Amino acid sequence: MTKVMCFGTFDLFHLGHLKYFQQAKSYGNHLTVVISRDKNVKKNLVFNEQERLELIKQLKIVDEVI
Repeated sequence: MTKVMCFGTFDLFHLGHLKYFQQAKSYGNHLTVVISRDKNVKKNLVFNEQERLELIKQLKIVDEVI
């Protein structure tokens, strides 16, 4: 099994994020997405880290969210 990881804030999820996940997944067969913690983001967020995590968990292409 080849595991791939993506990192980002993913606030206001858009098509570019999905393309990023699709491209990353093409390099392996297990995609883990790491969501930035609120305290590490230096801009105003629309969604908090828990909301962003729940949104990314709903995507079929993603195997694990941290």
